Amino acid sequence: MKKPYKSGILLAATNNSAFAIGAMVANITEVMSGEVDVFYIVHDGFTQSEMEAFCRLCDGIKIKFISFTKDDFITKIQAFGDKNSANLNSPFLSRWTHMAYGMFEPLLLLDECECIIYLDFDIMLLKGIGKLFKFKNYHFGAHRGKSLLNPTLKDYNGKFRSYRVYRSGIVAYYDTIPNPKECYKQIYNYSTKYGVNDQGVLSLLILNSNFKVKELGYEYTGSTYWRKSIGYSIIHAWGRDGRFWNNELVYQFWGEIWNSYYQKWLKYGGSEYKGGFICKANYAIERIRYHLAYKLGYAMVQNYYSIFGKFKLPFILLAIYLRHRCEQKEYFKIIQNKPHLKVPPIEHYEDYKSALKERQSIPYKLGLALIKATKNWHKGGFVKLYFDIKNIKNEYNQ
Repeated sequence: MKKPYKSGILLAATNNSAFAIGAMVANITEVMSGEVDVFYIVHDGFTQSEMEAFCRLCDGIKIKFISFTKDDFITKIQAFGDKNSANLNSPFLSRWTHMAYGMFEPLLLLDECECIIYLDFDIMLLKGIGKLFKFKNYHFGAHRGKSLLNPTLKDYNGKFRSYRVYRSGIVAYYDTIPNPKECYKQIYNYSTKYGVNDQGVLSLLILNSNFKVKELGYEYTGSTYWRKSIGYSIIHAWGRDGRFWNNELVYQFWGEIWNSYYQKWLKYGGSEYKGGFICKANYAIERIRYHLAYKLGYAMVQNYYSIFGKFKLPFILLAIYLRHRCEQKEYFKIIQNKPHLKVPPIEHYEDYKSALKERQSIPYKLGLALIKATKNWHKGGFVKLYFDIKNIKNEYNQ
């Protein structure tokens, strides 16, 4: 039976973030003109005037509003026997709110749409992502992060506890998922058993059911640190204090683009953001992970566990070095014409001191040892590198 829609986008937010969803709809409508059949707007308390603004904004694309209140969320949790308040008062919900679970609503909508892409409310598209609608031989599309299932779900100690989780910033749902409404129930069942965490329960659903996932690359998880995201499709301003609208440095980098969409939302009668900046700059860890030492060391860790990986590692490391050098040259050219893109000294970041811990990470230490060995190759640098790696490995094992 033919479905009414082939391609949908689902966005979700509480009533104080209608403006963010409005800017996203303006952004998606412009960047993906003709590729989206329907918008699903999951919300808690959007006003009638805001919903009318959305309808004017989406330029003829079908739009459906889905109410998802905290009471709705509590009812779903309690349906699986969780009568106490442990899950409902979890730190996760106090930080992210119940709307984090709005991302699972596509499982209830696949009977009318072939593919639905969920996007976090703090995302901006730089390029269209329409090709994700076409991976019909998969069940899901998602990016796999570095965090493990336990401790993401602290109460889960099953066989997948050491598997990396799928991140929830962007998730594609395909109608190849068998019994999606049963999967929806399973999400809340897992939340009752193991705790409330959207990434954790999504990953557990995928792993337990052996679903086939199109793994999305970093192109779909671009950082607000713009040097890391050149050529990416998505910029994700994740983190409570790191949004396009409330972080001074993020706004300095991306505000001109984001504000153009926000102004369009206002033009069509949408509500204002009145919060102002609450943070000057944060996520210094992104700067440290951009250092050549971290890039090289992370590649060494990634390729350590396979013979083929070890064989190709020298070529990978050389490519990383050459690309990093080219990016440095390009950066200095860019800031000559666009001085507002010059990044401040890392010491100016509010979380600078905590981010320094990343310099003690295994990847950073490995990369630093490699750089030192290369500079001193004529003095036996690579012999010393062998012992440095051995010491770093022993330190990690301890």
